[in-house]
Amino acid sequence: MKILICIDDTDNLDSIGTGQLLEDLCAELENRGLAKGGFVTRHQLLIHEDIEYTSHNSSMCCEAETERFEEAVSAAREYLAKHSAEGSDPGICVLRLDTAADIEKLREFGRRAQTEVLKKSEAYETAALFPGSLCLSEHGGTGDGVIGALAGVGLRLTGEDGRVKGKIRPRKEDEVLTAADFCSVYSVEQIVTEDGELLSGDAVLHFSEPTKAVFRDNKVTLTVLRGDGFWIPRPHRGNKK
Repeated sequence: MKILICIDDTDNLDSIGTGQLLEDLCAELENRGLAKGGFVTRHQLLIHEDIEYTSHNSSMCCEAETERFEEAVSAAREYLAKHSAEGSDPGICVLRLDTAADIEKLREFGRRAQTEVLKKSEAYETAALFPGSLCLSEHGGTGDGVIGALAGVGLRLTGEDGRVKGKIRPRKEDEVLTAADFCSVYSVEQIVTEDGELLSGDAVLHFSEPTKAVFRDNKVTLTVLRGDGFWIPRPHRGNKK
């Protein structure tokens, strides 16, 4: 079965980031034969003076495959409790995609978390609408991370939100390749222009600077800029998250 795992508020200024912790958590689940995780997406939540966060107030989510749902949830909770940073307020949300119904309520919660200051009680009230399909829990501090964890699942479910964790770097200086080859080499599912137009597989890309993929149309998506007879992956020079 497919599940979504999302965590939030797990770090401090000196610890590894929440995205790295989720990747490590998924590696632990795979090592124990409980689940196999995929790529991680970062979902930006509201920045507000009434919300405590470490640096960017973003939650991290990934899809995983498991045949041992309850064991995977238990192991993920244990890992989060053990490895979250001192002073953090970690929360985790795990959703079964095969049994969850009326997921628009989760999408709505995620979108609200980008524009409103939400309470922990609201997260638990929403989670209660999905008995047997959604597990939401806190593991230290105030536990307010459950808000972002639930919101991250909701935003991932929109299929239209989030950056894929990690930069995509060229294998060599001034790499030239087709769009189809780029997708194959760099695990991208589609390439679009700034206007949202889908690029054909034979379009030529000149790849010289690190870039980042985003999550659009439920796919790992690269955006390109127009060059002189070719296309350029949009450069990314932001933070390390």
